[in-house]
Amino acid sequence: MRPFLFTVLSALFLLLINGCVSYDKLVSYKEDSLLLDSVVIANAPDIRIQPNDVLNIRVYGSDTKTAAPFNLTPEDAGSFYNDVQLVQLSGYLVDKQGMIDFPVLGTLSVSGKTISEVKKMLNEQLKIHLKDPVVNVRLLNFRITVSGEVLNPGSITIINERITIPEAISMAGDLTEYADRSNVLLVREENGIRTFNRINLQSSKLFQSDFFYLKQNDYLYVEPIPAKAGAVQDQTNKTIPIITAAATLIAVVLSITKN
Repeated sequence: MRPFLFTVLSALFLLLINGCVSYDKLVSYKEDSLLLDSVVIANAPDIRIQPNDVLNIRVYGSDTKTAAPFNLTPEDAGSFYNDVQLVQLSGYLVDKQGMIDFPVLGTLSVSGKTISEVKKMLNEQLKIHLKDPVVNVRLLNFRITVSGEVLNPGSITIINERITIPEAISMAGDLTEYADRSNVLLVREENGIRTFNRINLQSSKLFQSDFFYLKQNDYLYVEPIPAKAGAVQDQTNKTIPIITAAATLIAVVLSITKN
């Protein structure tokens, strides 16, 4: 009887652990080299403005009335855009030629420039009209999307110009236990070109990768591991073997108790 009981218990144990994810598959950045050396940050992003970006530009001066004509009001924005959100944000849409229509100054080329370069350009041109102008420029559409095996998939709006892959995943609620950490897809669009890049979160090389820092409109897709297929199968098929094994075990225990 004891060998039979041992066999039943073993079968029940195997059923319970079937489909469990191994420890190695749950760990990110697990290479030992990650803990050995400090590295110089050489891959920090240089965010450059592209067509279809939206810029928020505010001009300030010693005289508020003098600076007012250089600021786009919600009413003015309505004459350029139909998007209610853009009207509320008073944003400048960069057209396909990389240009924006700026009050008083006219058409300006901004594509390919950094935020700092646009501020400098505007400051130089505004000195003709304003005394000691101050220009504030912000990229409104710096947004990335994370989907797949994360707890809270969706789009995330970034308030600054720097976000890393680990930060984006954390903002999406972190990875699920079924995430394939060795094969994450990053879709990036730059200068009219869409690229598809595979990233291994379990490698310390990620921290020196050109993709470690995300750019505007990047899309991250975290694929599931094969074990996910078993987790989403019909619940009846998953529970019947366990119930059967449990019932058998109970019957065996009762039989032993009676004897």
